[in-house]
Amino acid sequence: MAVVAMSKFELTGLLCEQNEILDALQKTGALELTSESDKAQETEPASGGNHELLSSQLSRVRKCIQAISDAGEKSKEAEEKSASKRAQNAIAREETQAESQTRISVQEKDFSDTLLITREEFFEIGKKSNELFRIVEKTEEEQKLLAERRAERNKINNLKSQLAVYECVPDAFSDFCDSKNTRCFFGTADGSKIDALSECLNGIPLVSCQIFSKDRQAVLCVVAYESSAERAAMELAEYSFSKCPFSDSVSAKQKIAELDKRCEVLSEEEERIGKETASHCARLKELKIYCDYLSYCVEKAAAEENFFKTQKTFSLKGYIPAEAFAQVKAALEEVTGAFVCNAYAPSDEDVPPTLLRNRGPAKAAEFVTNMYSVPDYREYDPNKFVFLFFMVFFGLIMADIGYGVLMLAGGSILLARLKVENGLKKLTRIIFYGGLFTIAFGALFGSCFGFSLYTFLPDPTSGSRTDVLTILLGCLALGLLQITVGYVLSAVNSFRKGAVLDAICDAFTWILFNVGLFFAVFNFLTGYFEIPVAAGIENFFSIMTLPGVIMAGAGLVGAMLTAGRKERFLGKFTKGFGALYGVINLLSDVLSYARLFGLMLSGMIIAQQFNGIGLDLIGAGGIGYVFGPLVMVIGHVFNIAMGVLGAYIHDCRLQYIEFFSKFYTGEGELFTPLGSQFQYVHFIR
Repeated sequence: MAVVAMSKFELTGLLCEQNEILDALQKTGALELTSESDKAQETEPASGGNHELLSSQLSRVRKCIQAISDAGEKSKEAEEKSASKRAQNAIAREETQAESQTRISVQEKDFSDTLLITREEFFEIGKKSNELFRIVEKTEEEQKLLAERRAERNKINNLKSQLAVYECVPDAFSDFCDSKNTRCFFGTADGSKIDALSECLNGIPLVSCQIFSKDRQAVLCVVAYESSAERAAMELAEYSFSKCPFSDSVSAKQKIAELDKRCEVLSEEEERIGKETASHCARLKELKIYCDYLSYCVEKAAAEENFFKTQKTFSLKGYIPAEAFAQVKAALEEVTGAFVCNAYAPSDEDVPPTLLRNRGPAKAAEFVTNMYSVPDYREYDPNKFVFLFFMVFFGLIMADIGYGVLMLAGGSILLARLKVENGLKKLTRIIFYGGLFTIAFGALFGSCFGFSLYTFLPDPTSGSRTDVLTILLGCLALGLLQITVGYVLSAVNSFRKGAVLDAICDAFTWILFNVGLFFAVFNFLTGYFEIPVAAGIENFFSIMTLPGVIMAGAGLVGAMLTAGRKERFLGKFTKGFGALYGVINLLSDVLSYARLFGLMLSGMIIAQQFNGIGLDLIGAGGIGYVFGPLVMVIGHVFNIAMGVLGAYIHDCRLQYIEFFSKFYTGEGELFTPLGSQFQYVHFIR
């Protein structure tokens, strides 16, 4: 059984040894804690404030890691640019490139997303807490300084954009000032109306106007005697005049030059601060481990808030695999002898987490099943059947030896490189096994990169009506088989719950109908569509036609009569007619499997079309020798990419809708042991 039996676990220990006990439980990887909603706390949780403090520290460490990583990436880019320039120097070229590659390889190693460590290394990092947090504080100071420099630089850039308007003025800003008898208006106005403004001002006595530029923001200086100043000011206001905000004793160009020098200083300081931050890359691995260690401490602190506590003791509850009790007890005995623990079977009201233990190919199917929903703890794990049908359908859709070899090779390389059991590795397993089944079906159809090597199974691209209908009906037969298996698994789940009557009425009746339907219509369909069948097979189904009709009728009548057994009065009849309508749903589900044929046919035709175009170009000679193979390669890359994507999506749809709807409950929760959810580290077993 792939769903591992779980036990409820209870432990009571001394409060002073709580941390050591939890660490020991984490090392086993076998305990998922549960909260106690009905507990009666005799003391206030000691970890309430600690939880908030640890969460704050965790947030700071994560920001520190991000800052160091970003600084390291910038430093790496700078090194690459520097190496490229030095490589142009023929005298030191080889030495420089080797030196650069060494630096880059070291940095890439430091930036690895997943760290493979032992549990001893994980807990050892806690002893470096003060040392590592000093790096965090140093990085925070550097980031603060960096933010200040960037803010100042942004301020300077804004100032420069304002000064740029006045670059056309050669005089210092301080020269434009009022005198004893005159007023000076220096600033900008609407450039589109500057000529009209100039005419108005010239019409005012004792007013002089000098225009420095007629851009969108025109720059001008107006000098007026006191007697005419007010009128001049009114005219300027009408034309959106804005007074110059600067009064420095230098010109705009000189001021901009000063600001440019300050920007250079700021850039140098930012570069220096960035290098200081990047220098912490050597400790990045430790910081990442420490980050996940803090994450575990936060998880512990949150869990401790739900423990039942007295002044001297604490109690916790959770779930462990039934087989792991001896291991858990032994781990606890290594750290303390003052504890009491017990494990017992969960009751019917309990909702244990689901721990799946599949091996080999069936393990790959967990990725597909869990994307829909994790199996309920008390239902049959369908992953073996999901794998079989998923891969058969996948191989049938792709059905090409060449494509299968590429998928198999790519999957093998990725599986060898991926050390951590993450989503990418699980998906890679699907591609790997899909490649095997693609090769198998490609061999049956004799197809390799769209070229037909030989004929074993009917060729759906031949244009023959018989070949097409044979493959199409074969796909529908596969669909009927999977749906029937779904009803078998529904019966298995009912038997596991002790609901024998449900298994007979809701599952076996439809199994009987499906099997009978297959026997009843086989010879009719093959004869009607003129599909050649071996004489022995035809004779067998001739004998089974009448029993098939009886089986299908008995199954349908049984489903109708028993569908309303749990209803009252009119519900008994309506449910029966609902079962009759279920035949239409069943046939609709079976027809959904025609997509297998459609996807397979489209993939084969696309491959053949690209081959035809490529061969025509090659046959034309000349440049066609280059473009012909190129078209074929690009075409097949496109076809395999779209084929894999389409096969995965439609294959999943058949599992989730047509297959799972017949038996699958789902809604389970994956078993998540204490201290198992980390961002960076992965434990070496």
